[in-house]
Amino acid sequence: MSNEIVTLNIDSLTDKGDGIAQWGSKRIFVAGALPGEEVSARLSGIKPRYAQGELIEVLAPVAERVPHFCPHTDCGGCQVAVMAYPAQLEFKRTLVAKALADQSLAVEVQPCFGMAEPLHFRNKALYQVQRQGGGFEIGFFKKHSHELVRTDDCAVQAPQVEELVGLVRQWMQEFKIQGHDEGRHSGQVRGLMVRNGQQSGQWMLVLVTLTAEVPHLDALVQKLQAQAPWLTTLVQNINGERTNRVLGFEDKVLFGPGAIEDNIGELCFSLSAQSFFQVNPAQTAVLYGKALEFAALKGDEQVLDLYCGIGTISLFLAKAAGAVLGVESVPQAIADAEANAKRNGAVNASFKLGRAEELMPALAADGYQPAVVVLDPPRKGCERTVLDNLLAMAPEKLVYVSCDPGTLARDLAVLTQGGYRIELVQPVDMFPHSLHVETVVKLVKEA
Repeated sequence: MSNEIVTLNIDSLTDKGDGIAQWGSKRIFVAGALPGEEVSARLSGIKPRYAQGELIEVLAPVAERVPHFCPHTDCGGCQVAVMAYPAQLEFKRTLVAKALADQSLAVEVQPCFGMAEPLHFRNKALYQVQRQGGGFEIGFFKKHSHELVRTDDCAVQAPQVEELVGLVRQWMQEFKIQGHDEGRHSGQVRGLMVRNGQQSGQWMLVLVTLTAEVPHLDALVQKLQAQAPWLTTLVQNINGERTNRVLGFEDKVLFGPGAIEDNIGELCFSLSAQSFFQVNPAQTAVLYGKALEFAALKGDEQVLDLYCGIGTISLFLAKAAGAVLGVESVPQAIADAEANAKRNGAVNASFKLGRAEELMPALAADGYQPAVVVLDPPRKGCERTVLDNLLAMAPEKLVYVSCDPGTLARDLAVLTQGGYRIELVQPVDMFPHSLHVETVVKLVKEA
């Protein structure tokens, strides 16, 4: 059965963008196939209930199919790039609507906010550097593997990324610098990270190494300063652990300030190698602007921002609130949030370090009663204790920002059962050509 070529009718997509077809008793997953299409595919990875299918030919394409804009179709990114962008946006809207319907939440979902030009939008690129044969390669991992695909000219990154990756490649070739051997956990360079300030025009390159000592770093500095004078700073990040995490915890600045600046709307943020920052600032401004609109602040409210990260949403809210309190469990994020508040003159924004489920009862016991609570939890959604504490606090309004429709719908079901009404649901496309969708929801307390 393996390597058999079969004809399939695609009926839906996985959350990773692979087409799904039913073939006898098995579900077949076919990357690059779209719902409604008839395709031929070669079977592999056959299990009792499912198998993988390699797309051979689209026999009957749907009208939404478009040519892929990138030659690197094996890299694992841009999973639905063959779907026309308007169709992507509608598909994402239906993902949110279906998740809500599955929880018996009958509410209208607004059209998904997309980008005017959904290319070159990312401000951050993470490249792997892998030993291959007697040399090395730089690129992204192929889907479901650690096989590297060379992708210097990534169409969703800024064009300057290709130039920086090429200069590092030249340096490694000239001085025979070794790439990372995962099996032996040896080598010298294991990755690259590039960040750019889309508003500031500043650029950061992070060279991720296994050890602190790497030969000929001075030559790399000279090459970059001579051939990429627009590069703002170069940082060496040291990660000697056996881990899939790209960055380690130790940074060494090789030139420049070690950080760059960028803006979301009118707010300015300082970004180090370790800082979390949304990778699509233009759409982040749309998302946070919508959160601010849903909060409908009058200027005197107490606002609680749960899972505040480096304070991006908190600072958006602080412009229109009486006071904003951000809660976050990561110490470095709190330090960044406080620095960002100072940088932007947000004297009415303060931050507390700790887990939301632990801090909320203490805040309530001290008499803290926010009029509005904004929450932007990780993909897993909120702990049930957080939702219970929210219901006990009983703020007038909730604004829920989510990166996962399923956990969003699950949490909304609890909140609506606890006395809140969903007023507005707005998806925002932060990652064109993937099936990732952000959603912001406005809830109000029932009288």
